Amino acid sequence: MFSIMENNGPAPGTGPLDPDNAVPQDSTSQQDTAAPCGTTAYDPAAALADVDSARRAVADRLITPWWYHPALGAILAAILLVGALDLHDLIRLPVALVGAVGIGLLVAAYQRITGLWVDMRNLGPVSRRWWLAYAVVVVVVTVSSLAPTLTDRALPVWAALALAAIALVATIVLGRRVDEALRTEIRSGAAALPRRR
Repeated sequence: MFSIMENNGPAPGTGPLDPDNAVPQDSTSQQDTAAPCGTTAYDPAAALADVDSARRAVADRLITPWWYHPALGAILAAILLVGALDLHDLIRLPVALVGAVGIGLLVAAYQRITGLWVDMRNLGPVSRRWWLAYAVVVVVVTVSSLAPTLTDRALPVWAALALAAIALVATIVLGRRVDEALRTEIRSGAAALPRRR
């Protein structure tokens, strides 16, 4: 399972992270016993400690900025609100375009700050359940906000505002739950490590 490596790196868990898998590239925690070809054997206990250290380091880097979920929720709420109020396309299209650009900027900022990106392949069982709960809420409010498009009748203002508020609150609350669960799962090994960007 572990390969034989040269003994020339920094202390366990302090080495640079490999950009493809976020695991330390080398470690001085290897045994000094001679192995064929002049290399040393990699101590399995030290290897496990290095993996644990790498998982903790990655989980610590996945702290979403405090403004990320409120900004994402506000963008989603604005898009849903103009749809639910059945506003003219001259308003809906620019709001949707600005929203798409805003989401792209949020994603880029997150990747720049953390150096990582998480997708469905990285979620563990608990974080996946929280993400699915969020997805259900978003689908329900999105379909509800599209009703005016199908019926040519705007929703009452209170209903449109309620849909926007639900989207905003769900994005903030459930988004943070996904993040917390994912960090816990990465530390425990229940979730896959995200790749560097």
